[in-house]
Amino acid sequence: MLYSFSEIFYIDATSQETLQTDLESIAPGNAKRTVDASLRWLAGQTNHTWLLVFDNADNVDLKLKKFFPSCVFGNILITTRNRELRHYTAKEADVDVKGMDLEDAKSLLLIQARAESNVGNIALAETIVQVFSFPSSLRIAY
Repeated sequence: MLYSFSEIFYIDATSQETLQTDLESIAPGNAKRTVDASLRWLAGQTNHTWLLVFDNADNVDLKLKKFFPSCVFGNILITTRNRELRHYTAKEADVDVKGMDLEDAKSLLLIQARAESNVGNIALAETIVQVFSFPSSLRIAY
């Protein structure tokens, strides 16, 4: 099964301000440009397979959950260096990637995504791994 996303949204989760600014810019035609309007728009995209990436989400006080769209579809990826944020994921998805090489990182991503290990998915996993260029202390949560 080849996974491709209809849209990928990168959210700088470094601070409340960057989270809000990036989320506000998601919904097209969103005149008010609010976080709630963007989250409602994402939740209404039932025919799309979007990916919402919360990057550098190291601050536990930000309460990321309130920035998740209220829906059972779509995909959320959180990158963090803070182990306290692992409560957003299943226990088995909390993985330390310190010192992981490219091949191991691709394999881990495919396993956690429950994606078939075929040519297309391997290429997509490699792209994702390279985009994030995992620093040695980064932790990922799926």
